Amino acid sequence: MALKLPRGAEREFIVIHGIVAVYVAALPAGPAFVSLSRDLLHSLLTLRRRWPALQITAAFWVRDKTEARLITREVRASLVQGEDGLLVATAKTAQRKIENVAAHMNIALTEHEVVLIRARAAVDYIEQQIEQAQASGELSWFNRAYRAWRLEAKQYGRSMSYAEARARLRQNLFRQVLVNEGQSGSTQLFPPLPGIDFSVPG
Repeated sequence: MALKLPRGAEREFIVIHGIVAVYVAALPAGPAFVSLSRDLLHSLLTLRRRWPALQITAAFWVRDKTEARLITREVRASLVQGEDGLLVATAKTAQRKIENVAAHMNIALTEHEVVLIRARAAVDYIEQQIEQAQASGELSWFNRAYRAWRLEAKQYGRSMSYAEARARLRQNLFRQVLVNEGQSGSTQLFPPLPGIDFSVPG
């Protein structure tokens, strides 16, 4: 069964956060593929150039690329690889191997569904803050900056929609939230969001 992949703002948040997935992909016939990725949707589209029917069936998130590489290398080394570049093992076997290797290496895995829930919560939080700032007039600096940029950009044949500009604002606020989390000393992958403040220029 194909995994629900993060898209849109949730995808932005996960990529900005810097966590890395160790994932399993498989063909309907059974052969599996194990690798790591910061952006599962991008990885899937890349893989489908070679195997059009491939689906990502499982993913576990770790703190950084170093941990993801350690797990991926051990899993690949312990499972037989076929001539087509896919593993002889099924997706279920590969998934269990990832879990076992991570446990042996004492590397914490975060379930994919948990990451999606936390990403959605982060997006909802930021969007709520943006809407409140818009309603109170605190976002006027952003609207002025956007209009000024558009006027300047026209001279160079460049453009950006308001939706794109809002996406850039959202991404910047994601970074501020994550900086605050990093300074809190928490060891959780996604620390609780309520109560996190960010500065808005006056």
